[in-house]
Amino acid sequence: MKSEEMDELWELFNAIHRIWGSEACRIEDMASRWREFVLLKLSESPSYVEHYQDGCKLLSELRDQYGKNLYQYLLLDGQLHRQTNSRIADLKRFVIDEFIRVYVSSGGFRSFGGKNYTGFVSGSRFRSQRPYRTYEDA
Repeated sequence: MKSEEMDELWELFNAIHRIWGSEACRIEDMASRWREFVLLKLSESPSYVEHYQDGCKLLSELRDQYGKNLYQYLLLDGQLHRQTNSRIADLKRFVIDEFIRVYVSSGGFRSFGGKNYTGFVSGSRFRSQRPYRTYEDA
């Protein structure tokens, strides 16, 4: 992949942080995990090279259409996954949704008050802090 494409994908990951994150999470601390994830997706089979390249082209096209509201459209439109445009559906499924998972597993839940845990369920290991999501809630 070209460095411009990696920059485009990194900007998308940053947009996830800007829209849903907070100062409790530092995007710089997630950069190496994100890069490792992308490089793994590029090197393993099935490779995501085409998904990422097509996604970068589509992001550029959508930027022309939506301008500064691009990421609000991509990250806040609850009906995006129902698009009949297969390119947008692929972008959502193979790039955006996976980047959201990387964000959450890299500590994104700290934005919601989670401590000492970077995954999906539980919370602090200390009984003095209420878990933000218990096993029973899952």
